[in-house]
Amino acid sequence: MQVCRSPRRPRPRVPALRKVLTAVLGFGFAGLSPAGADNWPQAAGPSANWKVEGHAPTQWSVVLDQNIKWRTTLPEGGQSSVTIWGDKAFVTTHRPLDSTDQTATVTDIVGYCLSATTGAILWTVDLPGSVAVGTAGIFSDATVFAPVTDGTHVWFFNRSGSIGCFDMTGQQVWLREYVPRNRHTNRQAEPILVGHQLLVVEVLDKAAAQKLQRHAPIPAEIDPKSVWTYLHGLDAATGETRWIEPTGTVIHNSPTVGQTAHGEWAVLHARGGPHAPLETPYGLTLTSLAPGREGTTLWTTEIPDINPMFNPNWDAQHAYVMAGEYHLIIDVQTGRELSRQHLRQKVDLWRHDPATDTHQLERGVNLPGNKPRLNTYHTNLVVGDWHYFLAHERAAIGRVHLRSGQVEYLDVPLQLSVKPDGTRAQIWDETQTIPIVPKNSRGINLLQDKRSAGTGWGHVSAASPLLVGHLLYFPVLSGTVYVIDTQAPEFSAEALVAINDLGPAGETWTLSSLTYADHKLFTHTLTEVICIGEGRPLVKP
Repeated sequence: MQVCRSPRRPRPRVPALRKVLTAVLGFGFAGLSPAGADNWPQAAGPSANWKVEGHAPTQWSVVLDQNIKWRTTLPEGGQSSVTIWGDKAFVTTHRPLDSTDQTATVTDIVGYCLSATTGAILWTVDLPGSVAVGTAGIFSDATVFAPVTDGTHVWFFNRSGSIGCFDMTGQQVWLREYVPRNRHTNRQAEPILVGHQLLVVEVLDKAAAQKLQRHAPIPAEIDPKSVWTYLHGLDAATGETRWIEPTGTVIHNSPTVGQTAHGEWAVLHARGGPHAPLETPYGLTLTSLAPGREGTTLWTTEIPDINPMFNPNWDAQHAYVMAGEYHLIIDVQTGRELSRQHLRQKVDLWRHDPATDTHQLERGVNLPGNKPRLNTYHTNLVVGDWHYFLAHERAAIGRVHLRSGQVEYLDVPLQLSVKPDGTRAQIWDETQTIPIVPKNSRGINLLQDKRSAGTGWGHVSAASPLLVGHLLYFPVLSGTVYVIDTQAPEFSAEALVAINDLGPAGETWTLSSLTYADHKLFTHTLTEVICIGEGRPLVKP
């Protein structure tokens, strides 16, 4: 069942909203902002690709209050990234809990509007939900989606079953309630605003979805395709569904938008992954977003060994895909596989030597491991000729060259610990890492899954990286943030220009990507929203 509630004031504002969306965002999707814009309107930024021109801070410490502009404590935890427009910042948390006993039953969330200048809370809104998702989950919770804004309106998303549109003063325009599929508790797909439509991934038959039990077989009376999850195109002005693509989109994947060589806007999405996803055959689909044929399949291709827990990076010529132990390059015009590169065999490894605390280059080595998963989920980003990612079974940043197929890894510490007296410790041995206790700001332990107390590497739907200029930022669950210079002459320790903290080791927990606006970085932990100082051009010694 799906319900669109009318706002608590006259509906004639809807045509006006559609007019504003057309004017601000542009017909034909020209409104995805230039890469150098000062706003961060949605999860993947102004160009919807996690990349932006500018200068961001390279070094900071929340523990030591170094290069921190402001911090705002929130009463409850949440996972969403921070969205920025002008002097306003948007984020979501769960409804405040009374005790740890409630961490498995929360359904409602709170949308916040903060001052991007001072961090002051300007207003809040409530969004109801219907299907409980545990808090501090390593794959998602009810707050996992970043808000979306066009500067005139803001959309908040409750993964437990609602979407709300509000003006910039917090007045409701519309509220859409629905029943999500209760089968997996994974990250799902960040909503995307393109033109005057919102792209979301939802189950087709909301009523049938209510009959599903997590990881249980589908009841015989239900058509499996009716409870697949599909890309939906919603009218941003009303919340009404305008189109549904026909091939299915697994909720392990994060669809991404772009333009083909013919200038047609489209969205790339995938099927497959763990726990026997319903959507088959496993593989990739490119779906048109062109006016008049939104939701039309441009091509679809089977990739049986695909691991869709990644961000489908693509350009006008190629798509770049993780498939088990391989990196694939796909022809964007046809969906045909062009090349396949093993990510574990005959790689170059800058291995850390704990005895000397230095890195040594080992060429042509085979990395150990017994799992066909080579990336920490959703941590991949193409930068120039290289596809970067966090490794899955070792603390290392990996990259594969898109033309030569060369694969390189750089060992990095698992965790950074900073003490109030300024003592810094880089922890390389997993047995010495500081266990994380995911508590909210009021001291309530939000732990639902013991894996949420891990390091944030491997089996986790982690934060997507961020590229500002030529600097690449990788945050992990523990609050450790790695900064890579993508223009370094070689992928050695010299390319790792900084390792920073987002709070005390063991007390900091986040799955939020960093966002960028006005030379500053913003992030969200279980306890607070943080604004990190003003960036300057990186000056090398």
